[in-house]
Amino acid sequence: MGIGFTKNQARVYLTLLKLGRSEGRSLSNIANIPKPVVYRTLEELQKMGLVEKEIAFPSKFKATPLKQGLQILLNQSLEHYNERRGRTEQFLLKKQHLDEENFRDKEYRLISIEGKDRIIQTIKSQHAKACKFVDILSTMNRWLHIFDCCFENYTKNLARNVHYRILIGKAESKAVFPDEVTRLLSDPNFELKVTNTTLVNNFGIFDGEEATFNFFPSKPLKESPIIWTNHPSFIAMAQDHFNKLWKSTRKYTLKNTQARANH
Repeated sequence: MGIGFTKNQARVYLTLLKLGRSEGRSLSNIANIPKPVVYRTLEELQKMGLVEKEIAFPSKFKATPLKQGLQILLNQSLEHYNERRGRTEQFLLKKQHLDEENFRDKEYRLISIEGKDRIIQTIKSQHAKACKFVDILSTMNRWLHIFDCCFENYTKNLARNVHYRILIGKAESKAVFPDEVTRLLSDPNFELKVTNTTLVNNFGIFDGEEATFNFFPSKPLKESPIIWTNHPSFIAMAQDHFNKLWKSTRKYTLKNTQARANH
């Protein structure tokens, strides 16, 4: 269609936007597309970051809201940005009357999110909504990558007294943090610890209300989907695991940084 969609992708995406959330079978009937084609197209859209899959039985799907969908399409088509921008915006503006449903509602869900741009959008949104605390358990490379993308969120949240506890797994080499991280160590609302063991999991907890879990902590963002959930049982298990590790790990301070610099 000239905007990064095939004909089937456009039909499935727009139909799913109208429905809000749907099973593949219902989507097939309403869009008048054979089920095998619908499921194949949903998988394509999910990899593009334009559809989210709810882990349930049967599986349900939800389209990424229009505003975020537009940004993803533009990022993925950057080399043709000037040529395609007008057509992309025109396409989405025609559908402006669609009610952009709140990204998360009150139902308990497990949602798989793929695509680097969509994952970063989701994590930024979680930081922006945090009011009390953020607890993060992560490998060093993964956290530094996301920290670089979300640095502005960190500084804004610390300014409004959101408390951060960052627990980093033991790296293959000595921990060396960039200046942006070491500057934050002087803020009482920012605490950082580095474990003596290698982590096998990776997650973030926001206000105890929602969390994201990474499928493959050692892989790059574009190769590793995340699971978003607001289910209290999963959040409680993650929080308990985090708290136990946090208690048994020494705090990383500016003295640690200075000591490493002198060696």
